[in-house]
Amino acid sequence: MNPWTSPERLPPEIELLVRRWNLPDARIADVRKLLTLTADGATAAPLDPAAPRAASAWGAACQLIPANRTREPRPPSPLIIRDQRNQPHLQSWRFFKAEESIAVEVIDRASRAAPPLKSSASELLAALGADQLKPEQARAITCALDHPLALIVGGPGTGKTHTLARLLALLITGAPNDVPVIHLAAPTGKAADRMREAVEAAADQLPASLPEKTKGLLKKIATAAGTLHGLLGFNPATGQCRQRLERKLRSDVVIIDECSMVDTLLWQALFAALEPGTRLVLVGDPHQLESVAAGDVLGALTRFAQNVTANPLRRVLIELTESQRFRDRRGIGELAAAMVKFQAEEALALLAAHPTPRDGTGPGDGLAWLGDHEGRFSWERLPSPVQAALIAVADAPTPGEALARLARVRVLTAHREHALGAAGLNEAIQRFLTSRRTVRRAPNQPIIINRNDPETSLSNGSVGIIMEFAGSRTAFFPAPSPDAPLRAVSLGQLPEYSKAWALTIHRSQGSEFNQVVVILPREDSPLATRELLYTAITRARHDVYVWGAATTIKAALTEKTGRCTLLEASLATAAGLPPGAPPPPHSAP
Repeated sequence: MNPWTSPERLPPEIELLVRRWNLPDARIADVRKLLTLTADGATAAPLDPAAPRAASAWGAACQLIPANRTREPRPPSPLIIRDQRNQPHLQSWRFFKAEESIAVEVIDRASRAAPPLKSSASELLAALGADQLKPEQARAITCALDHPLALIVGGPGTGKTHTLARLLALLITGAPNDVPVIHLAAPTGKAADRMREAVEAAADQLPASLPEKTKGLLKKIATAAGTLHGLLGFNPATGQCRQRLERKLRSDVVIIDECSMVDTLLWQALFAALEPGTRLVLVGDPHQLESVAAGDVLGALTRFAQNVTANPLRRVLIELTESQRFRDRRGIGELAAAMVKFQAEEALALLAAHPTPRDGTGPGDGLAWLGDHEGRFSWERLPSPVQAALIAVADAPTPGEALARLARVRVLTAHREHALGAAGLNEAIQRFLTSRRTVRRAPNQPIIINRNDPETSLSNGSVGIIMEFAGSRTAFFPAPSPDAPLRAVSLGQLPEYSKAWALTIHRSQGSEFNQVVVILPREDSPLATRELLYTAITRARHDVYVWGAATTIKAALTEKTGRCTLLEASLATAAGLPPGAPPPPHSAP
């Protein structure tokens, strides 16, 4: 039972408000609502328009923040009420100050010019060569060179990493005798690994017109890519990090990938750690899942830049729209586009037109619908190409081959528990693969690390393989650099981990696989959202098999609900715009 909605007892947060701040009984239900929504990712809760707004109606626990305020609020109270578009919203002081500080930093950086480079953006782009970039990619690089903030957004295959690699190459080329200090980071270990691999691969494709040493320096920078938590020394329990106001992060350029996964408090910590002259490049897909913790910062920044005229954030937002990934896999691209636009009927028509091939081959244009799973999983209903790919992982003779095969296939699901959650699916797949063995060696077992572990340098989200090798069961993980050997870790040294034949869709963010099976939740599940389904199908490079009821797709694309945040209101205040300028504070478009 959820303690925040249980009538039997008050959670400690509300008990404290009642005891120390004299919160009246009549307002307890409003605070319960705020706690419940915050646990689900919101940073604020809409109140009934008839709810009292006078401070006296809330004891000493709350103060009203006017939409057209001209001065800083008085000393903090645990709660605040902000009146936006004639709709009062309740918010904790902590998230109010976090969103306020993010907004001030974003608007300030978007309003300024970056420190000058030795060569202009046009001169650097000319050195790169006209055939290296599409016009929108060139605009993104110019924006990052000319401003201390650049927001580069786009869907899968739109060339975000290609653009980043060339931006980095130009920054290195532009300062040959004084290479800038550059940090690459992502919200999770897996996303950081993916960023490192993608930038390293892009470095090998740099044009010959750039200096020879540029490639080596770029790969060195890519090798050091890590998690945003690690870069900042961030402690989510306290919201504090090593880099405080008195000790800024020494860096000329900071690039953050997969920004949709960064929560509000981590954004606050990032901006507090940066020096004023640091170039900050933010990269992500605003249509993907939001952060696990509270907030929808990338979505709010993107919406504000796109929808509010005469604001400085608009000039630093570059959207990459031309995707190459699904050029030959039109089914995936068309389904993703329908989801972005909330086109439920178009999405259902696409699924109906793409039944699973009966001859055991893969889908011709990347998309296949397996029908309704009716709440049950069976190995036999997995498509033949997926079965073969999973068996190939289980039977791989070497750790390197096992990891390479594992990177090509995955089953994705919305939930962690239950028969169709990651836990149940992993057990079912492992049982089948174990039962089919005709030799003495046990099948290889994919695993995913569940927490950061300094002793082994394994991060939350790191994926490895357990297998019998050289006479013992050992876990192997990808090498930290292309020239290094695989990391071998004894089972006794492993931190907490889970099987990884199947992953939750949340944990798959930042990853790509050749073949993906997406197991849909029930239509009445709170996880049946547009963002979750879009994230799942766009993990596929070549083939995606959608398994579940059409009613789930319809429900997810019909209800445009989203997290309630007030960051867009804070952005309007920071930009000096009149009250009512931002869109409504919910994350739906």
